[in-house]
Amino acid sequence: MIVPRNPDSRFRGYGAQSSPKTPPTEPEGKPDRPIGDMPERYELVGLCILVTLALLPPGLTLLVLLDWVKSWLMRTRRRKWLLRVALIADILLVLGLMDGWLIEPHRLTITRISDSSPRVTGELKLVHISDIHFERDNPFVRRVLWTIAAEKPDLILLTGDVPQLGEFDRSELNVWLRNLRKIAPVYSVPGYESVADLGPIREGVLLSSEFKETHIRGTRVVLQGYGSKGRPETGNALYIVLDHTPDSIPYAARLSPNWFFCGHTHGGQVRLPFWGAITTASSTGKRYEYGRYRIGRMQAFVTRGIGLEPRPAPQVRFLCPPEIVVLTINGSGR
Repeated sequence: MIVPRNPDSRFRGYGAQSSPKTPPTEPEGKPDRPIGDMPERYELVGLCILVTLALLPPGLTLLVLLDWVKSWLMRTRRRKWLLRVALIADILLVLGLMDGWLIEPHRLTITRISDSSPRVTGELKLVHISDIHFERDNPFVRRVLWTIAAEKPDLILLTGDVPQLGEFDRSELNVWLRNLRKIAPVYSVPGYESVADLGPIREGVLLSSEFKETHIRGTRVVLQGYGSKGRPETGNALYIVLDHTPDSIPYAARLSPNWFFCGHTHGGQVRLPFWGAITTASSTGKRYEYGRYRIGRMQAFVTRGIGLEPRPAPQVRFLCPPEIVVLTINGSGR
């Protein structure tokens, strides 16, 4: 469900139209990149599994019809068990399609995670959202705001792809972003949208490769947008790095932040039991498709995001509902 894009396009004005001639400089000592054909291999396997599951119910129905014709021509008994299996498969397929198109894209969930750190005084609550793919104001995007406001976060981390690529109502998006900023300070990095589309956030804190510092009830927090610059001087601050895509996780880990947040994969948007994401459009493949990870001293979270890929991609989610991530960090040792 994820439309592949050039992962380096974010480094030239964060536009989606072109990519730089030379990629940004990565931190020294970077690990080797994942094997180049890894994403293609896992996506091919996942697509084969999906196609097989999708064709199984109609295939069983065809076998039932053939069995009926055979029994009628040869005066033999029909296989009733085959009819039962076909009916169950057809019902499951219909329920899955109804869930994917009508229910899950609107079933907003909250994923709560916790951590402790001596760098935090008292308690710090962060909300992480990504991939809004905002088109127009509607009850769902308003519910996103209400849900975030109910959490009473200290900071909101927004990791790109805020407007829908292609068509969106700019004035309604501006209102939505301003309402988001009324809840708590917003620190954001662009995805593949133009920076011009993030006017209200740019008026707040829009990070590229620079870093910003803030203080919350005695806790010093340093936030950095991942890019070509190195690690800032953080001292005893809580150090957080943001990027749109998990492609940079292996390199961001060299900066040794406390936390790294990103989106982009949508968790696959369509997931299969025991397999996970069908596709992630990430050079890291399924390695960082969704969830919480620890890489060295760094903890990372890749969110499923809020919205859907632009049409003509199917507007569907399966076993992968929209997500707001709430991280609560409690102080320890201070």
